[in-house]
Amino acid sequence: MNISRFAAAAALSLALGTAAPAQPAAQTILVWSYGFSPQPIRLRDGQPVTLTFVNRSGSSHDFAAHSFFANSRILSGDAREGEIDLRGGETKTIRLIPHAGTYGVHCSHFFHKQLGMSDTIIVD
Repeated sequence: MNISRFAAAAALSLALGTAAPAQPAAQTILVWSYGFSPQPIRLRDGQPVTLTFVNRSGSSHDFAAHSFFANSRILSGDAREGEIDLRGGETKTIRLIPHAGTYGVHCSHFFHKQLGMSDTIIVD
C-alpha cells in the first residue's frame, strides 16, 4: 500500500470513528417577556444534564413541557405537572436524563404563547 492510500485510509478511519460530541453537563435556559432562549433547545438522548431556568423578567412565567418532562428521568428538582414555574427574577434548576424526541414548550400564562413564548426541545 502506498503512502497516499495509507493516509487516506487512516483519515477515513478517524472520521468514521469520531464519537458524537458530549452533551454539556449544564445548560441555561433564559425566560423573559415574551420568549425563551436558546431556540431550539438541543439535548443528547440518555445523557444527564442540569437545566437552569433564569427568569429575566419582573413578571412570573412558566416553562410548560409536559411531554418532555414525562419522557425524561428526573434526577433532582421539580417539574410538577410538567411545568417549571418561575416568579419574576427567579432561577430554578432541574437535573434529568432526556429521552429522544422533539417536544413543544410554551408559557401557559394567558396569551403568552401567542406573544412568542414557545420553543422546541430536540433530543437526539
